Amino acid sequence: MVARSRLVALVAPCLLGLFSTAPAIGQQGETFRPGFGWQPGMRIQASESRVGVIREGAVSDSGRISTATYDIVVSEHRDGLLISHENMRVERIGDFPPEATPIMRVNEVVADNLTYWMRLPNLVVTDRGEFIRVDDLEGFRFRVESSIRPVASALAGGDEEILALLDQMLAAVVDGEVIESLASDRWSSLVDKWAYTDWQIGAVFAADIEHPNPLVPGPPILYSIRAGVTEKKECRAPSGGFMCAVFVMVTRPADAAIGEAARVLADSLGTQLVEAAGSEVPAEYVNGTTAPLIFEELRLESRVELMSDPVSLLPVWLEERQTRAGRGTGLGEPFSFFTEEVLTTEFAYAEDP
Repeated sequence: MVARSRLVALVAPCLLGLFSTAPAIGQQGETFRPGFGWQPGMRIQASESRVGVIREGAVSDSGRISTATYDIVVSEHRDGLLISHENMRVERIGDFPPEATPIMRVNEVVADNLTYWMRLPNLVVTDRGEFIRVDDLEGFRFRVESSIRPVASALAGGDEEILALLDQMLAAVVDGEVIESLASDRWSSLVDKWAYTDWQIGAVFAADIEHPNPLVPGPPILYSIRAGVTEKKECRAPSGGFMCAVFVMVTRPADAAIGEAARVLADSLGTQLVEAAGSEVPAEYVNGTTAPLIFEELRLESRVELMSDPVSLLPVWLEERQTRAGRGTGLGEPFSFFTEEVLTTEFAYAEDP
């Protein structure tokens, strides 16, 4: 999560370059300051879809993987507001391939469900929308297991070994620190990054922060953030207006940080590559004369785009995009890869708030 106070302290206007399109005529330079208008009693219906893109060399595979629906309910809390996520339903798109084994199917179902669940525990936030904590972590663990276990167990077909692995997977993944981090990041994308800050349409703001290394365990690395408002668009805004603001934030590791992370990752994966290849590996890769794995290029990027009410920050549409791409050589052979995961959420309001 990027704490709003820290971002505001570090940001500085810079040249327009983050956005693919210029602001609409008459909007360039317009300044506004969104607040936080989520109120007790509100119920927001959310519909989310997950799309995955995988490309290795010339081979590409992409498509919608799954969808989820849930309700967001706002209620009073002694520390501010409780943001609850209720009635979660996750649906896989399409059938498993015929060659998928039971363990592969269980792994995929668990991973897909956790992609949604782990970001959506109940939250406690201040009256100004600042994230405080996850509420009732034990209750959340129970809801996650109660949702995922019946589906995964049915796919396991009574296989005791798979059921034991399922227990291990759920115990390891449903971790308090991980849940807290993912939940605060999600809330930050909806509210905490944007509220009570003066935004100028068409201007880009920059900040550098430290964040955990996404590739290998270790100390945090430096990230570069670019954020701004691209435009205001016609919409039926939840607060009753007819314009919505489009917020964008792009986060990338700094060049020096990604270079060091790539070297550490190459060392770790290179050792595994040599071990997996066995006795056929040329001697120079075994004795260390030549590096078995080299990244010539590595790109990691996180992009958030939010269309929201410019007054209340009640959301209309959210896209969260994670991209990883690179190329290099492994045991002398060139390789390239590209993976992207896109989570898109649409929000609907049964009644005008």
